[in-house]
Amino acid sequence: SFRPHSVRPAPWVFPAARRLWAGRRRFAAAAALAAMDGTMKVKKGATEGSLIRRMALNRKTLKAILEESERDQDASDSKLSLVDLLAIGIGSTIGSGVFVLTGKGLPMAGPAAVVAWICAGIVCLLSSTAYMELSARLPTKGSCYVFSYHGLGEVCSVIGAVCLTMEYGISGAGVARSWSGTFFAMTGNWWVLCYNGGTPPEAGCNGDDDFYIDPLAGLMVALCTFVVTLGTDMGKVVINVFTCAKVGLVAFLIVAGLSLWTGNMFESASTFAPKGFSGILNATSVLFFGFIGFDEVCCMASKAKDPAKTMPKALAGTLLGAAVLSGLAQFALAAMVPYSEDMRSTPFEQAFASHGLPWAKWFVTVAELSLL
Repeated sequence: SFRPHSVRPAPWVFPAARRLWAGRRRFAAAAALAAMDGTMKVKKGATEGSLIRRMALNRKTLKAILEESERDQDASDSKLSLVDLLAIGIGSTIGSGVFVLTGKGLPMAGPAAVVAWICAGIVCLLSSTAYMELSARLPTKGSCYVFSYHGLGEVCSVIGAVCLTMEYGISGAGVARSWSGTFFAMTGNWWVLCYNGGTPPEAGCNGDDDFYIDPLAGLMVALCTFVVTLGTDMGKVVINVFTCAKVGLVAFLIVAGLSLWTGNMFESASTFAPKGFSGILNATSVLFFGFIGFDEVCCMASKAKDPAKTMPKALAGTLLGAAVLSGLAQFALAAMVPYSEDMRSTPFEQAFASHGLPWAKWFVTVAELSLL
């Protein structure tokens, strides 16, 4: 093939073209020499493009990634087993998915919200297969940041890192606000600062229209951050205990909900899916966020035992466990609360109260407050 940079220009070519050709040769030589290093970084001044171009040409080699993985494995700190990784993945997904989103999916699609959970799980499966392969080939910390750094360049890795940070920051803040909202509903006191200067809970400053500053949610985020700083040994004990308690609570919701089955959701197609395909699609777009957190497992690759084999199993188990638990919980809630045209978000606490079981309502409220 014809490569212009490999052909020396004739002497009569004007000086600017000769300087451009010389600059390209210097850049090619610097890139070739830098390829021997771990990150293929080009020496400053060797490029003639912008910073974005230099970052786009800068990639992390497979050799550097594997060496970093070996150093992580040789570290003396505690390692995470497959059970620990499953606890991290399932514990970070079923909290908001079961306790918050099941109640929101029911008025959007009726009992067909169960199908919406399946559709959302299939969408996440397409993403998780890529995570499984990449985490096995590049078994190191960084998740999509290091995946993009190796395959697409530093520019894409920075974009991925920003998106990943926003994903965990925004979803963490949302879960913290859901926790504080449950606490406010239980105590009847709203310790928030409304943007409109009103008194909560009122229109524009309540659980549905959450235009307020929530100091209690911020305190909860700070507390969780403190637990993370205690290290792997303490962190995995806390996560494993909380995840086991969450799974036990979800099992209680499923069994209790099915025991209070009311009506026949399978009577007709309009009864099972009152809003048709559009309702299922709308619910899928909301319930998809119930799976956010399964990729958090990839960030733990440097702390895992034999990550090349363990990470794909942990990702698959996390997605399957979250889909089964969330789908069954949604089915139990749909069986307990018949769909109506004017219904609003109906969490499990409200459903138990409507069936005359105040003890179940308070048990679920306290348990969610402790585990969410």
